[in-house]
Amino acid sequence: MKKFSVLCLSLLVAFAGLTAKAQKFSYGIVAGYDLTKVKYSGDMKNNFSSDNKSGWYVGPKIVFSTVMGLGVDASLQYSQRKLNITQEGYINGNNVLDNVSQSQTYRTIEIPINLRYSIGLGSSASVFAYTGPQFGFALQNMKFNNLGTGYNFSRENLNTTWNIGAGVRLFKHLEASVGYNFAIGKAGKAILNGVGVNEGESQDLELKYKTNTFQVQLAYMF
Repeated sequence: MKKFSVLCLSLLVAFAGLTAKAQKFSYGIVAGYDLTKVKYSGDMKNNFSSDNKSGWYVGPKIVFSTVMGLGVDASLQYSQRKLNITQEGYINGNNVLDNVSQSQTYRTIEIPINLRYSIGLGSSASVFAYTGPQFGFALQNMKFNNLGTGYNFSRENLNTTWNIGAGVRLFKHLEASVGYNFAIGKAGKAILNGVGVNEGESQDLELKYKTNTFQVQLAYMF
């Protein structure tokens, strides 16, 4: 995580240098559709799975670009996603049930800051690729039932992810792109109290959550 923090800081310095040399600035609004899947780590990760769930996001966006094709884009997004967790072989008292699935709505403020490279295709179109960190801040505490004590997703957590994607700009104003957003740090965790490991034994185990997201977005730049 320390190396990642150094990488983010280095990129921010590079972004600052590019924006200082920017010869074109545009602003607009971005909106998108996403599919999110929860990934698990920890002692009981094999007991849980997740389905892709849809969501959406919207917010203002800015783009700085230079004559060399390098640039920076950043946005401030309100994001609303469904997160799904399926527990396999759920135990309720003395009964072992089949898989139990839960879905919750997860609301965050997302701040992606991307380095991008554009190639012109004449006067009315260009293609671009982008990559960079994204920082998410939960707007609510959220708890999945029967998954430990406390909140699984807390407002105190900073959810750090990484973007990679490509797109096209048409008629100097309309942008369309697809991308993938994969987790760097955990988005949440659960402490499962008194879980049986061996017969006659129990202990507290930790389950960590990460969120990976496929995105399709449109932006209109002024």
